[in-house]
Amino acid sequence: MQRFDIEVKRYTFVLLRLSAIIVMLIVMLIVMPCGCWEGESHTTMAVMTCNGMSGNDPAIAPTAPTNAPACASTCTSPVTSPVAPSAKRNACVVLGAGEYYGTEAESLRLAGLRPGATDTAPLIIAADGGLDHAAALGITPDFVIGDFDSVASKLDIAAITATAAADTANTSAKTSDDTSNTTVNVATRFATQSPAQSALAPYITGILTSGPFAGTPVITLPSQKDDADMMSALKAGWTAGAREFHILGGLGGRLDHTLGNVQLLTFVSRAGGTAFLYGDRIAATAVTDGSVRFPAMPVPRFPMVSVFSAGDESHGVRIEGLKYEVSDFTISNDVAQLSNELIGIPATISVERGTLIITYPAAIAPPAVKNGVRPVATLGELSTHVSDRLRG
Repeated sequence: MQRFDIEVKRYTFVLLRLSAIIVMLIVMLIVMPCGCWEGESHTTMAVMTCNGMSGNDPAIAPTAPTNAPACASTCTSPVTSPVAPSAKRNACVVLGAGEYYGTEAESLRLAGLRPGATDTAPLIIAADGGLDHAAALGITPDFVIGDFDSVASKLDIAAITATAAADTANTSAKTSDDTSNTTVNVATRFATQSPAQSALAPYITGILTSGPFAGTPVITLPSQKDDADMMSALKAGWTAGAREFHILGGLGGRLDHTLGNVQLLTFVSRAGGTAFLYGDRIAATAVTDGSVRFPAMPVPRFPMVSVFSAGDESHGVRIEGLKYEVSDFTISNDVAQLSNELIGIPATISVERGTLIITYPAAIAPPAVKNGVRPVATLGELSTHVSDRLRG
């Protein structure tokens, strides 16, 4: 009987210890699900939300929380939607005339961009036929640029001279056709210029006078010039202060334009900026002498990540956290590194010397891109003519 009592006490002690462990596990799951206080720097990321607020500021480096326990009871599951950054992003959305897939609004949301918002509104530039897609996306462009050979919308433009656009005195410019005269009061339109309008004022040639975007400044370019309209839009955005570009409608349609727009990722990266190009299920970006970081996230249905060298060779390539990893690898532009996969953990693709073009699932937030190149002052003047070297 005495032995039986001893055994009962022993099993009771074991059960009490197991119960305590189970209670501790439950508390841990409630307090710190999935790394509630871990953060990733950059524009967007998978985040944990506490009381509707983010512990991560996508625009600045993460810091350790000082009130971690306070949010413990309200942390939710990881999501791939971004939280609006409080620091200035200097972001620009460019609307191209290529294919749209019905996912563009979601892409902007994932990138933490809210057109029309006062705190996170990016600069919006419609490049030629991209204007046709602005209304469907619920986006009002800040500028329209192009030679307007691909736009289907009827454009009523009141022309003004570049000198008048840059002048805030009480001047007027006139344009006329066979039936009417239209007067634009330049002082009224530009007296309270935004920084972007001020920077681009010398290039503004007119203002839309009708339709849903009446009052939008227009930069009209000649049909014969060195740069395509998309390149011109990037140059304009850079002049206005943007260093981060999100290109919609840049793929599909004409193959030459698609290839040209992919090349623009490299152009912006080597200038010290970052550009993202959105397509059907796939998005792309580029990095020069730097790294691209994906946070931990649920694995998307289409998890593929591919890596290309933009130059002849890219050296010191490291791939960590994807299904297939490499270290101190050299990638040439002869053979692409296709169909690697996100596996749910943090992943990094870095290059010591060279430029990589990286494709990733469009259903996730854009990765954090850190270039090793200091941004240049300008991408160059807007092309308003065919240079002598291209004349036949």
